[in-house]
Amino acid sequence: MTAAVNITRLLDGAHLRADLAQRGADRLMVTFDYRRLDRDGFGPFVPSEQFAEAGFDQLMIATRDNDWFINSDTPALESVCRDLRRRYSTAQALGYSMGGFGAFRFSRALGLSHVVAVSPQVSIAPQLVPFETRYTCEARRFDPALGDLTANFDAGLQGHILFDPFNLSDLTHAQMLHVLYPRVALVRLPGGGHPCTRILRDVRRAGLIQALAMTPSRGPTALQSAHRAARANHPAYWRGLQHAAATRHPLWSSIARQSAANMADAAQDGVDEGGDSA
Repeated sequence: MTAAVNITRLLDGAHLRADLAQRGADRLMVTFDYRRLDRDGFGPFVPSEQFAEAGFDQLMIATRDNDWFINSDTPALESVCRDLRRRYSTAQALGYSMGGFGAFRFSRALGLSHVVAVSPQVSIAPQLVPFETRYTCEARRFDPALGDLTANFDAGLQGHILFDPFNLSDLTHAQMLHVLYPRVALVRLPGGGHPCTRILRDVRRAGLIQALAMTPSRGPTALQSAHRAARANHPAYWRGLQHAAATRHPLWSSIARQSAANMADAAQDGVDEGGDSA
């Protein structure tokens, strides 16, 4: 049984919030909000039981808007992170997409030892990442100086960047981040989408990502093996391969397209049979 949780709001800004779920642990796990198309202000903070059971307090950093945590509250959040870090023997982080960027952006203030970033961005500033066309509205408000990782990075940071190499934008972000953080390993999950967890989620193995964040010494082998075992029977993998191979390997692309179509037909047959039997 885990200890009772005490939730304290450390920052209550107009744009950013930082909530701490305390259970008397001496290790800190930091999690970050992710981009949501239906975002309407701050969402609820639900502490992770998995982190608690593993012996972590949890800091959740949330944003009112899809702004990559770059706004007038950013300096105040950095101050909160620095003050909080003194209470813990170690701090680790987990972030998805926009949250992955946040993990890197505040890694120095938090004194992170390890980070697991799932399909993160190195920036959304058009002058730095002209290939990035998914976040054009958010990019107009993004402050490239305040969001500049090169001014805040720790080259000694360790961890893992998970990404789908079939997604050219995410591949490029991962490679650029790896230049800044050479000790953060690249972990390829082909066909996983954005973020690259779709296949693992569909086979109910996404908990392996949290496990990696909690115990980075275990490495990504179990996570990659689970993804590899599931992808052959998942149409998203074949659709991703189809598009990735279209230019240079048209035969592979054609095979992948047919495989995805066959799986879609098989899935529809299963639905039809289920309907008949009902």
